[in-house]
Amino acid sequence: MSLDDINVWVIDSSALIEMKLIVPVNQQWAAFRHLEQMVSDGSIALPRHVINEVGHMTHPDMPGAWATGMRDRSPHSPQADYAYLCHVMKVSGDVVDVNKASEDADPWVLALALQLQESMLLKICVVTEDTVDRNRISMITACERLNLRSCQIRDFLDHCGITMRSAPPNPEDA
Repeated sequence: MSLDDINVWVIDSSALIEMKLIVPVNQQWAAFRHLEQMVSDGSIALPRHVINEVGHMTHPDMPGAWATGMRDRSPHSPQADYAYLCHVMKVSGDVVDVNKASEDADPWVLALALQLQESMLLKICVVTEDTVDRNRISMITACERLNLRSCQIRDFLDHCGITMRSAPPNPEDA
């Protein structure tokens, strides 16, 4: 699947969390600065629910601090219209984790992606690490049901030219 024609990447919380594990620590600042520019120029959209979810993690780290700083940077609204959320819930409502103590960001990610795709006629890709159907459907399955393109964070970072860790770090290098 070619990712070259994507206009906007809608980032899920799971992708941001995974990013800190695959981008070497000494390259994270540059990587997140690159993503910051992509948010500012409108090629990344972040639903407010993702910003809140990642920003309120127990131990804030690079993704959490970065996401919080992106709150007012995007030209895209961080809030999807309720009609799109209703459509997501009708078609893929079983994406919601009913065991989650806080509001689940997943349906809002999907709703924003749908809204950008349908109302602005943009080519959208949802970036997520949620790929396995368990007690609920995964984001990948929900994207398929909603006719949204999706990819994992490694594919997205590769497309953006951001270097990733190919092997576990050598403790002697620390």
